[in-house]
Amino acid sequence: MDRCKYLVFVLLVSFTPSGAQVSQSTDISEKRTAVAMRLIGHELLKCWGDSTSRVLPIEQIDQQYQISFEFEFAFDPRDLVNVIDRVMNESSIAPDYLVEMVDGETEEVVYSYVIRNAYPDMIPCIGRAYPVGSYQLHITILDSFSFQTQSNENNLTEEMAELSTGNTSSNIARFLLPLLGFLGLVGFFILRRNRPPDNPNLISIGASTFDTKNRLLSFRDQQVELSNKEAELLALLHTAVNTPLEREVILRKVWGDEGAYIGRTLDVFISKLRKKFEADESVKIVNIRGVGYKLVTD
Repeated sequence: MDRCKYLVFVLLVSFTPSGAQVSQSTDISEKRTAVAMRLIGHELLKCWGDSTSRVLPIEQIDQQYQISFEFEFAFDPRDLVNVIDRVMNESSIAPDYLVEMVDGETEEVVYSYVIRNAYPDMIPCIGRAYPVGSYQLHITILDSFSFQTQSNENNLTEEMAELSTGNTSSNIARFLLPLLGFLGLVGFFILRRNRPPDNPNLISIGASTFDTKNRLLSFRDQQVELSNKEAELLALLHTAVNTPLEREVILRKVWGDEGAYIGRTLDVFISKLRKKFEADESVKIVNIRGVGYKLVTD
């Protein structure tokens, strides 16, 4: 039994990283994260049609990474969400992070959102584009795989020390528990990295989900099918969410040159959509007198 205990101890020592190795691993992790941040800046510029300007050197303050750009630009929040989520997943950088777009002149946060456990916590104003400005992108790592790994490595070192002096069977059990937790964490990241891409046909409107392809509006366990015109009207209103759309613009884009609409046709369809959002109190379709209609979401 003593010999078996000694062999287990030696085996653990051989596979447990030293303090210098842990420090080196942390440095590599930070450099790897900085490279991923530069890649985010590069992919965003490409997404916005800029293939020539530079992403300036990445700055790090604690767990916040600052991405600066050479020239001014306009941005769409959807591009931020899609590009950052893709790079963070492919690089396995972090499941939890905060994204802030900061005005470089006033240093005010003009747009921000949080991702927790690989899913959005709050992503506001997803359909609203922001004008040209001198922006700086801040990404704060709230939790990362590398830090959790280091913590588990430290726990393994402590368990190894106790294993050499305590009861063999109980100490082995105490060692296996954090090891199994660590392996579970690795499995989670592998599954998350290989999960299927988000459905581009799904749009979040308030607490509801709109399937543009199948013309389905879902709220909790309720699902209702929209007509062609209802779906076109809702999609158009969503492109200008929380912004008034002129009545003439709506009629032209939804009904085009059909010419069959008369008087209150638009009002009738608005009334139908309102009824289908009755259960979702976070969504309103407001009549703007003398202008048109506005889709309002919390």
